[in-house]
Amino acid sequence: MAQQTGELAQLAASAATCTRCSLHKGRTQVVFGDGNPHAELMFVGEAPGFHEDRQGLPFVGPSGQLLNRLLAGIGLRREDVYICNVVRCHPPGNRDPHPDEIAACRDWLDGTIRLIDPKVVVTLGNFAARTLLETATGITRLRGRTYPFQDRVLLPTFHPAAALRADTSGRGENRTLKGMEEDFQTLRQLLQERRPEPLQAAHPEPSHPEPSHPEPVRPSVPEAPEARPDGEQLGLF
Repeated sequence: MAQQTGELAQLAASAATCTRCSLHKGRTQVVFGDGNPHAELMFVGEAPGFHEDRQGLPFVGPSGQLLNRLLAGIGLRREDVYICNVVRCHPPGNRDPHPDEIAACRDWLDGTIRLIDPKVVVTLGNFAARTLLETATGITRLRGRTYPFQDRVLLPTFHPAAALRADTSGRGENRTLKGMEEDFQTLRQLLQERRPEPLQAAHPEPSHPEPSHPEPVRPSVPEAPEARPDGEQLGLF
């Protein structure tokens, strides 16, 4: 694991000086990724925003706060997962990343997935889902099901920013947010299914040897049978 962490740090250091596309001209810093380097769950977003560009961390603005709330809703913390983006530099004016920019950053994304080696990948928004699934289909049609991805499972959902933009401030239902909440419940189930089976009891229940000093049989009271669990399977719950 230490070697894996070291390789991830080396990859981040290499990305920090990347000039493969024009985005490097306006960035404050490369926003490589953040979280548990051994996480079973990895989130892939679109691109760093203004706050991310200043702090050097992904999803630290309002979108990140919503993501943290959704994680807490399924019993997880930000520290439990790994988060990155399709592109690692802030596009000017928060515009969509261009195809050549996504292509220039693809090696960093593929290397990150390989080193983190998550069991489940969740894509946030159109660009992440389309990039990893190699499809032109939009997120509205993609979400609601899971997809095989590099011997893993991929779950597409909306970008938190889309849920924030769709906020109706109490005037109606925020369907985007509701969809994300539904997807996170699917995510909870996926993670539960991929957890290892519980280990058998470290100290199995001993057998029941004959007592060395059995009580004498009283004629008026029949001897009680030896207490033994009927059909018990040790270590299973």
